[in-house]
Amino acid sequence: MRLRLSHPSHIPLLGLVLMALTGCAGGAVTSGTAVAPPAAKHPRDILVSGMITQATADRVLGELEAFDGPAVTIRLDSPGGDVSAALQIHERLRSGGWGVVTSVADESRCMSACTLIFAAGDDRVAGPRARFQFHAPRYVGRVPLPGPIVDLIEAVTRRGIANTYAAVAPDFARHLAEPGVDALNSRRGLALSGAQLAERGDGFVTGIERPVALGPPIAVAEADTVNRRPSPAPP
Repeated sequence: MRLRLSHPSHIPLLGLVLMALTGCAGGAVTSGTAVAPPAAKHPRDILVSGMITQATADRVLGELEAFDGPAVTIRLDSPGGDVSAALQIHERLRSGGWGVVTSVADESRCMSACTLIFAAGDDRVAGPRARFQFHAPRYVGRVPLPGPIVDLIEAVTRRGIANTYAAVAPDFARHLAEPGVDALNSRRGLALSGAQLAERGDGFVTGIERPVALGPPIAVAEADTVNRRPSPAPP
């Protein structure tokens, strides 16, 4: 998990801090309505996959801006990404007045900054073999900074992340800070499955999503493309 500097208007909670993970050039944001046609008053279903970037946040926020329905489901499969981008999505979901479900399917992953989006759900469900990871941020800004400044940036970031978890699952946030765990001060952090999180009973995962047989994923031409896919109307 890495940090870099960004424009302050992009970071509502952490000032001049971004968190990013390596390993994926971009992320996919795929959305559709639960009922056709994609009318604003129907529930919205949005898939966020791959690396979370500012472009990801812009696209999700654009989808939500045009939405006036009662409920939103955010399906996640991501190794993490920018803290700023994840927090923008988190804040919009929490303040939008919708019923929000966040979901990580069985064997999908929600690591690092992705967990901040997951935490935005009123209901937070995961497959038993879904993978979660919580660990420390690391500064990788383009501008070299003195060590004490880097330490301060990382400390402010850790506090912002911990406060985000504590707002929705305080017992779980306390567990992350326990001696012997101290996940947000560790590069390796804490890795748990959806089943393990649910079994803890401290509220970060509120329900288990049982695996279902799915067909092959729909191909997306570009990793950062937004596709609106209306689902068939129920009979």
